[in-house]
Amino acid sequence: MGKKNKFKKEEEKPTPAAPAQQQQQGGAGQQAASQPSTSSGASASGGKQGGGGWQKQGGQQQKTQGGQGWGGQQKQSQGQQRAPLQQTRAQGGPQGEQGGFQQRPQEQGQQAQGQQGCYQQRQQGQGGYQQRPQGQQAQGPQGGYQQRPQGQGGYQQRSQGQQQGDYQQRSQGQQGQGAQGGYQQRQQGQGGYQQRPQGQGGYQQRSQGQQQGDYQQRQGQGPPQQQQGTQFGAALPQPAGSMKRGTIGKPGRVAVNYLDIDLSKMPPKAYHYDVKIMPERPKKFYRQAFEQFRIDQLGGAIAAYDGRASCYSADKLPLKTQNSEVTVTDRNGRTLRYTVEIKETGDSEIDLSSLRSYMSDRIFDKPMRAMQCMEVVMAVPCHNKSIRAGRSFFKLAEPGQRQDLDDGYEALVGLFQAFILGDRPFLNVDISHKSFPIAMPVLEYLERFGLKSRINNTTNLDQSRRYIEPFLKGINVIYKPPQAFATAPRVYKVNGLSRSPANRETFEHEGRNVTIVEYFRSRNYNLQFPQLHCLHVGPPMKNILVPIELCTIEEGQPLNRKDGANQVAKMIKFAATSTNERKSKIIHLLEYFKHNLDPTVSRFGIRIANDFIVVDTRTLNAPQVEYQGNRLCPVRNGSWRMDNMRFLEPKPKAHKWAILYFDPPHGRKMHYNQVVDFERQMFNQSKTVSVSLDAKAEIRSFRDERHLDECFSDLKKQQCDLAFVIIPQFGASYDVIKQKAELQHGILTQCIKQFTVERKMTPQTVGNILLKVNSKLNGINHKIKDDPRLPMLKNAMYLGADVTHPSPDQREIPSVVGVAASHDPHGASYNMQYRLQRSALEEIEDMLSITLEHLRVYKQYRNTYPDHILYYRDGVSDGQFPKIKNAELRGINAACAQVGIKPKICCVIVVKRHHTRFFPNGEPSQYNKFNNVDPGTVVDRTIVHPNEMQFFMVSHQSIQGTAKPTRYNVIENTGNLDIDLLQQLTYNLCHMFPRCNRSVSYPAPAYLAHLVAARGRVYLTGSTRFLDLKKEYEKRKIVPEFMKTNPMYFV
Repeated sequence: MGKKNKFKKEEEKPTPAAPAQQQQQGGAGQQAASQPSTSSGASASGGKQGGGGWQKQGGQQQKTQGGQGWGGQQKQSQGQQRAPLQQTRAQGGPQGEQGGFQQRPQEQGQQAQGQQGCYQQRQQGQGGYQQRPQGQQAQGPQGGYQQRPQGQGGYQQRSQGQQQGDYQQRSQGQQGQGAQGGYQQRQQGQGGYQQRPQGQGGYQQRSQGQQQGDYQQRQGQGPPQQQQGTQFGAALPQPAGSMKRGTIGKPGRVAVNYLDIDLSKMPPKAYHYDVKIMPERPKKFYRQAFEQFRIDQLGGAIAAYDGRASCYSADKLPLKTQNSEVTVTDRNGRTLRYTVEIKETGDSEIDLSSLRSYMSDRIFDKPMRAMQCMEVVMAVPCHNKSIRAGRSFFKLAEPGQRQDLDDGYEALVGLFQAFILGDRPFLNVDISHKSFPIAMPVLEYLERFGLKSRINNTTNLDQSRRYIEPFLKGINVIYKPPQAFATAPRVYKVNGLSRSPANRETFEHEGRNVTIVEYFRSRNYNLQFPQLHCLHVGPPMKNILVPIELCTIEEGQPLNRKDGANQVAKMIKFAATSTNERKSKIIHLLEYFKHNLDPTVSRFGIRIANDFIVVDTRTLNAPQVEYQGNRLCPVRNGSWRMDNMRFLEPKPKAHKWAILYFDPPHGRKMHYNQVVDFERQMFNQSKTVSVSLDAKAEIRSFRDERHLDECFSDLKKQQCDLAFVIIPQFGASYDVIKQKAELQHGILTQCIKQFTVERKMTPQTVGNILLKVNSKLNGINHKIKDDPRLPMLKNAMYLGADVTHPSPDQREIPSVVGVAASHDPHGASYNMQYRLQRSALEEIEDMLSITLEHLRVYKQYRNTYPDHILYYRDGVSDGQFPKIKNAELRGINAACAQVGIKPKICCVIVVKRHHTRFFPNGEPSQYNKFNNVDPGTVVDRTIVHPNEMQFFMVSHQSIQGTAKPTRYNVIENTGNLDIDLLQQLTYNLCHMFPRCNRSVSYPAPAYLAHLVAARGRVYLTGSTRFLDLKKEYEKRKIVPEFMKTNPMYFV
């Protein structure tokens, strides 16, 4: 966990400017014992006694009152005596001393001056990280993190009379005459982390006696300031709100894509009206209809309409409308008539002032209605200039600037905006990207993308139908009738192609059957391409067919469909940009939409700032990774190298292994000698990391999927431990191989693409495959070195869960639940359970039986049940938290009750789908190509809701584009785990993902659950009808014996 942070935290409370932190007034010789210390925890967590350490020590109680957690410090100038510690520090506040990370034993009477509270339990009379012989401390050297020259104290060294400051501003004259201690290591007489010339400290260098400012250095003595602002610091003061926030880590600042909103001119209330527009279809002209109505009937009164059934106004609307009919003209000149009715809702007044006062009133129910109103108001300026999809507004590409994604799609860039409540209201702004079909004649689409060839009189669509139809299905086209018809163009939705071409497709017209070509000819229009199929459009029951040559794809239609691999790759290339570029794109869109100039936004008295806010961050220290023989590996920048290390716990028995490769009767074959090379490479490299494989593998070929069954059952009979299957480009698919191996035969497989074996077998690739192989064979790749300064949970089961849903266009497929749970002391070995449940159901129905199974396995491996269950739940949207609490946590508790235990449960929801991003200062460099924050960066102030236990963390090094922080919401914490422990533990678990030697973006249990759900999805491949999900699941049960011998087969 890295270095101790010396800063001090402070409760944000209206105290007088008298120091709540103990600082000396003036010089030495004063007792610092007189002022009480405000503890971060004491008042914040109402009655919980201080945020002291988490461990009993020296016979003391766990949390003593007022003991300050995580590195409070003791300050004194030389010559000052520390008052003897109160017995066990529980009576009254500690005097003049803030507890270091853990409480110190009682007998520790006078500590020599200058000693700083440090991270670890001290033996009697001694400080610091290394133990020292007793009594060595009289004004002498004292231990910080490394040994330091004489006269230095605790985590930072200070010189005589030198007063160590936090990162916060001090009032004038409060500093002893010395410099301030900072984070960096200093020569004699100073504390910290990097060397500086003597006598200086702080985050920036300061000259002696200089007043230390906030983030920027302040010259001279500023006026006395209250020390309780949210001045930046590692011991960042505890913000208002009832949640304790984290304190450990190296402090920093970073911009976030949130804009301040000035609500000072906002009216105290708004009015909410119901809007009813008839006929119900087409809905897409509702906005135009409302706008027309607002001008004609409401006298142009300002109202924000949400496009469906609500509108909001800052003034009461005149509802005495006589004629509520309006006419709307679409782009193609057709006119539509609508009637618009508006009436007050039951509770029509909305208290907008709740947005200004929710912090000071400490009413922590989010002022929901006021927020909904604000979202609608803020969307008004965007609707007029863009296409809405979800919560984003997409701007059409400028001429010549189209971002082509191939296959007839283009990428558009949009502005995402959402109203967020943190310490104050913010507008979260971000860019989003989406693919849209390019507006062009359908013939052009066929020539450029569908057929990739010119259309002439012989072109036939029969062969290419299966490529073309998926694109056209569900798309809106504009049908322009020939001039002879003298009717306006119409927009239709395509259902697909007609059964036969226009010259053969017939329908009944005036009592006789005619072909479509004949019909058009009879109305004076000759089709150019009579041999092409027609488009079947409009309501599927009405057989409306229109010739392709008269149709054009409508522009700006967002589609709810899954992008192909091709589009995804191109989209990522286009969208993955550095933080600097992303910021400039966001600012550019804000300038385009011009919110502040909009009359509706102005009428509601809202102004948004034009630049991002800046928040305090803390960067946690990366853990050390431990391999065989207690060898440690440092983590740098989110990854580490295993040079010459061996896996922590490989299984010693030599494993029988086989290699299966595809040898088709005809077509491209794989060379046998390449398979032998692969065998040799695998075996040689496995020895270097201690994975034990037999010297020779059994090499077999298979002709087709059916032949695979034979191979698998033979290998099973020979008790083969692992089969490498080399997957061809065409032929046996991954999904089929996994279904056969795991659901029918119960044999462990490791698939590798033939292309990889032939072209990319580098030591790196083999090393990565061995990471997976060792885990599958029940080995443990590595663990996190336990840090004595912050002991992790003992006897804890880490549980991760995820639910994957089908894409919106395939709702008949069920959702798949994946759950993974650890069964070893280090959180490195996991077992899995998967289930099928009805599509789009968010909460896991079968949590009870799943948890029972995990507890059984845990007991089997560890001969005891867990004391703690730490549950990371992925894939939940904000509105669903109560469901998780009610359904899933109830299931977990019930399962524990069934086996007669009552462990402490902590449930953390892992949210990846949000639009918060961090934008550090500076430019991209060769080490940080996209200018992202460092892995381990935590933000848990300003932008989080003041009464919810939540934090953002970036735990990974982003390979492309702007890193997406993961948001963690703690919704249950029966063991009262301290927030610092939880944050470090979460960060440590990000280093436990077995597939790679890097820290991943969210904790291993949740990541593994995602793999489990993905594997469940693999078992569904090939089926389209799912009637009874219980029966479907029974058909796809994993071979029980196999799950027992290789619980971690799914990595």
